[in-house]
Amino acid sequence: MLPVSLSARRSRPAHNALCTASRGLRGVGLLMLALAMAQGVQAQAQAYPSKPIQVIVPVAAGGGTDLLARTLGQKVSEELGQPVVIENKLGAGGNLGVEAVAKAKPDGYTLLVSPGTIATNVAAYKKLPYDLIKDFQAVTLIGQTGVVLVVHPSLKVNTLQEFVDLAKKSPGQLNFGSAGLGSPQQLHSEFFNQLAGIQTNHIPYKGQSQAMTDLVGGQLNYMFSPLQNALPYIQQGRIRPIAVAMINRSPKLPNIPTLHELGYRDVDLANWFAVFVPAATPAATVKKLNAAFIKVGKTPEMKAKFEQLGFDAFFNTPDQAQDFMRSELVRWARVAAYAGIKAE
Repeated sequence: MLPVSLSARRSRPAHNALCTASRGLRGVGLLMLALAMAQGVQAQAQAYPSKPIQVIVPVAAGGGTDLLARTLGQKVSEELGQPVVIENKLGAGGNLGVEAVAKAKPDGYTLLVSPGTIATNVAAYKKLPYDLIKDFQAVTLIGQTGVVLVVHPSLKVNTLQEFVDLAKKSPGQLNFGSAGLGSPQQLHSEFFNQLAGIQTNHIPYKGQSQAMTDLVGGQLNYMFSPLQNALPYIQQGRIRPIAVAMINRSPKLPNIPTLHELGYRDVDLANWFAVFVPAATPAATVKKLNAAFIKVGKTPEMKAKFEQLGFDAFFNTPDQAQDFMRSELVRWARVAAYAGIKAE
């Protein structure tokens, strides 16, 4: 029998050859697996969508956000060749609907269409069951609507400067309403208070419509309101607009100056609306959704529908929408901290 050491030496070349061959086979196998996975991902992206898409709207049916989602959803369904099902999921200031999308499978079959409250809620609430940046990927902004500063006619002011002068003469005496603690209406008012150096009194309501009813009735002095909500009462002469809180004048109120014109440079409080998917949704799927919304939104038919609903169509890329979201979070966090706003 050969010594063990000699036997080992004689067998080592064969052993090394086997190892090299084995490594080569493993390398080929890994390469084939990677190619198969890549082809699978590509095929999945090409096949998307292959079943109905659910769109969660975290506000009540019949409101502006809901109508916007349904109008776009119908046309996006035609573009993608699959049904788009709208579900209104209410509760906790819209946070229940947002949470449902955050926890959904990131496959492009659960979308969120939300107003800008998705950003203001982060600033206003002490604790939320989701992280807006970590749990979501923005697909695109889809539109915006103007915000107008309106006063009750009993308040003897006709210009923004007269309003500010009156507020400075009687700090804490003028009252404004909002849809609730931490709502956009409150944050808009507190933001302007900070800019103008005035103090006013906040009265929270359970919804925008209740606050508007009391403004029209004279129980409130003023409010920052979405333009489409205030416009009927403005046209009836029951409330008076004194400034539009956007960069450009509204075509519906062409004679009313903007805060930007009146010295509050670059102030834009327009209510915006956007589409989101859960984070980790494949980039190809996000891109396909983005292209579908933009293509549909830019048609003459959809532009006319937007105008009819009181919205300005506005679309951008997923990266641009995500960057915009980050900037909104920073802005409203500062306002909430300044005003001491924290909802439960």
